[in-house]
Amino acid sequence: MKIKLLIVGIAVVTALTGCATSTTNYAPPIAKTVQNNRQINQSFETVWDRLVKQLSSDFFVINNIDKNSRLINLSFSSQRPSDFVDCGRTSRTFKNARGDQNYTYNTADSSQFTSTNTEGHAFNVRRTAKLEGRTNIYVAPEGIGTLVSVNTKYVVNVTMSAIGFDGRNGGTENFTFDFSTKQPFTDGQISCMALGVIESKILGLADNNDPNTLPNQ
Repeated sequence: MKIKLLIVGIAVVTALTGCATSTTNYAPPIAKTVQNNRQINQSFETVWDRLVKQLSSDFFVINNIDKNSRLINLSFSSQRPSDFVDCGRTSRTFKNARGDQNYTYNTADSSQFTSTNTEGHAFNVRRTAKLEGRTNIYVAPEGIGTLVSVNTKYVVNVTMSAIGFDGRNGGTENFTFDFSTKQPFTDGQISCMALGVIESKILGLADNNDPNTLPNQ
């Protein structure tokens, strides 16, 4: 069974059986510009100390702080990747003698659906997604103020498992969508990009002007 075709299904894919069909459609994300740097009209020492203090009390894990190199490295994770990234939306339809079942979900997130494979067998599919992120923050004196630049590496890991209506094990496959703040992911089928939530959050902390909070984890 070609799990990958079942799982990703980017172009419209139709698998036919004697009494069941399934279709899959994918809508890619709409490109957006993420602002990931800010000039702050305060001294380097003021901005650096404030940012370290704020980050220490937030949901981030601080991996490394190097004031001499002016770098801070953080990590974070989420069970709901769509809070931070956009990988488009997937719509699926499964039809059999009992009627139609329609599924629409954020491609970055976990989901469950029923589908058929290329051999014409019906399967219940569980799709589990998790986001792992690592962020580099560069803080440096510039002119009479301080420049703060934020760049995040996003990794969306997806595990797909399928169990047939007849009890057969359809197998498991893993997929990884790897991209960064300014460099989206695309493989000709799936596209993913940053929403700028993390970048905006950190710049707000550095600027002491953060009206937004991160989504609940």
